[in-house]
Amino acid sequence: MKSALRFAGVTLGALLALPAHAREGDTFSPFVSYGWFYDSNLFRLADSEQPGFPRDDRYSILSAGLNMDWKPGRQQIIANATKTWVRYDRNTMFDSEGRDYLGTWNWRLGNHLSGNVGAGQNLSQSGFDNVGRVNNMVTRDRRFGRAKWQFHPRWGIEGGVDEADYSNSAPSLSSQDANQQARDAILRYTTPKGSKLGFQVRRTDAEFPNLQCLSPFFGICLEVADNSFKQTEYNLLGDWALSGKLKLHGQAGWVDRQYENTMRNTYPYTPALKQRPDFSGFAGRLSADWYATAKTLLNVTMYQELGGAADINASSVLKRGAGINGVWLMREKWRMNVGATYLNRDFKGDPGTTQTQRNDDTVAASLSVSYMPIQMMSLDVGVSAGRRDSNMPADDYKFHSVFANIRADF
Repeated sequence: MKSALRFAGVTLGALLALPAHAREGDTFSPFVSYGWFYDSNLFRLADSEQPGFPRDDRYSILSAGLNMDWKPGRQQIIANATKTWVRYDRNTMFDSEGRDYLGTWNWRLGNHLSGNVGAGQNLSQSGFDNVGRVNNMVTRDRRFGRAKWQFHPRWGIEGGVDEADYSNSAPSLSSQDANQQARDAILRYTTPKGSKLGFQVRRTDAEFPNLQCLSPFFGICLEVADNSFKQTEYNLLGDWALSGKLKLHGQAGWVDRQYENTMRNTYPYTPALKQRPDFSGFAGRLSADWYATAKTLLNVTMYQELGGAADINASSVLKRGAGINGVWLMREKWRMNVGATYLNRDFKGDPGTTQTQRNDDTVAASLSVSYMPIQMMSLDVGVSAGRRDSNMPADDYKFHSVFANIRADF
C-alpha cells in the first residue's frame, strides 16, 4: 500500500501541476483518481465459515486514463482508456492490475440514418462475493454495432449486434468462459408529447466451451453440465414523461431460454451429462425518476430478470429486486447520495436433484457525500453496509465498509 500511496502522490502532483484544460468541447481529457477502502468482510464469509481467518482488510484503488471526444462534422468519435491498480494491506496475494479500453464511432448519414460501431476490452477482478477466496481475472472482449432509421417523424426502426467473449484466469472457473452474441430489432413510436413506446425482439446465443463439473471425485468429474443456451425475448419498451418532474422507464416481456445440453469431447473418458432444464417466464424492469425540487432527485427501480448461475446445482437464477436512490445538491459544491437495495435470487435447479436449491435475500444501504472544490477536482467519502440471508447458511454474510476517493480531470 505504501508504494501505491507514493505512486498516487507523484501522479497527482504531476497532473495538478499541469494547466487545467478540461472545458466543454475539449477533445482530450486525462484523469486520475485514488481511493482508500475498508471492508469488514472482504470475502463475504459466513460467521461460522473459516473461524479465526482475518475477514477485514484495507485496500487502495489507483486509476489513471484518458477520455477522447472528437466531433468531425456530424460524426462523433469517443474513446476511453483506463489503467487500474488494486493493492491490499493484508491479502497482498490478491493484488491486481486492470484495464478498460473502449472506442465508439457514433455515425450519422443524412437526416434519417444514424447508429454506432465500436469495440473494447476490459480486464478486472471477479467480486469475492461471487467466487470466494479466488484471485480470478476476467477478460471481456466486446464488438458492437447498431443502426437506426427514422423513416417517419414519429416512427423509427433500429437494430444491432453485440458480441462478447469472456475468459477467466482461474482454472476452477473455466466453465464460466463464454462467447455470447446478442441481436435485436426495435420498432419505436414517439408520441406528440415526447414519450416513446417500442416493441423489441432479442435473440442471444451463449456458447460455453468448457463443460461444468458437477460431481468431482478425486479430480475426476463423474457428472457434467452444458451451460450453453439460446434465448429469445419479446419486450415492450416505454419512456413516459408524466410531467416535468416525473419520468417512467419500463421494459416488460417474455423470456424463453433453451439449453443445448450437448456433450463435448473435452474429457479422456465419458462422464454423465446432466440435462439443464429450459426456462420460460415473465421478465421486466420499471424505474421512475422524480425531480422533487431543483436540487433533489429520487430514483425508484423494481425488476424481475433471468440471469446465469455459478451455483453447481442450478441452471439459471431468477432475480427479483428493488432499489431506491436519492441525490441532494446541498450547496453549490456539495452533493449527498443515499441508496438502498433489495435482491432475491431464486436458483432454478435440475429436476430430480436431491439437494436443496439455493434461495437468498440480500439487502444493502449506502451514504456518501461529494465535494467539488474546483471544477477539475472532486472528493468523495461514504459508508455502506449489507447482509445476505440464504437457506444455505454457508452463503450468509454481513459487512460494512468505508471509503474516501479523490479524482482530478484535466
